[in-house]
Amino acid sequence: MQNSTQSVRRALTMLKAFDCATPPLGVTELAARVGLHKSTAYRLAVTLVAEGFLRQDPDTGRYSLGDSLYRVAAGFVEQDPLLRAGRPVLEALRDACGHMVSLAVLDEEQALFVQVIEATLPIRAAAMAAGDRLPLSVSAAGKVLLAGLPRHEAEAVLRRQGMPRLTPASVVSRQRLMREIAAIHRDGIGWSREEAVTGLLALAAPVQRAGRTVAALSMACPTNLLRARSPDQLARRLRQAAHELSSRLHE
Repeated sequence: MQNSTQSVRRALTMLKAFDCATPPLGVTELAARVGLHKSTAYRLAVTLVAEGFLRQDPDTGRYSLGDSLYRVAAGFVEQDPLLRAGRPVLEALRDACGHMVSLAVLDEEQALFVQVIEATLPIRAAAMAAGDRLPLSVSAAGKVLLAGLPRHEAEAVLRRQGMPRLTPASVVSRQRLMREIAAIHRDGIGWSREEAVTGLLALAAPVQRAGRTVAALSMACPTNLLRARSPDQLARRLRQAAHELSSRLHE
């Protein structure tokens, strides 16, 4: 039983090695990424290919995620109450403002974007996809998720994860970030001003269930485009949408 449990854990770890930004991996790269011996990684990869969870390019021998995961993911989207309730709210918000909107949750002490609705405006923010991750300290959604934690937990997360500088504007002062979190508690909106991507401004609002922040609803657009519009008006729309989604989760 122990060996079977270990094999399952290792197989799941291998699947987690792939994300939206990961190119197809050879068995040597895959083994190094997950910390397994090459022969062990190869045996697990063969099984995952046979079950459709990985696919192997016949020309290069490299591995990528397989179709079985799409079926599992589709079932999850249909059954998960947050994603099911979130899509119509996100689509309505995108249609009202024209900007890219997304939904993020706290996962492994990062902001994991689980739903993304593309912008309709011709001038768009940098591309983002469901499955992308950002550090909590530089993303608007991440700051909102941090604000949803007790202060001692938020500070512990920052000590463990650090505060990476992704752009010259990234906040790397813990004191400044805690002031921003206090502002989120006061105003219900978190901001990222070119801190994750140069030229990109994002704002986010908490989605709550039973008095607890379970997700962050965010909106992103090019900085110069937001300057031409009213940030306060967009923040108000975003808060309203987050409140609507929170209400749907209570139904």
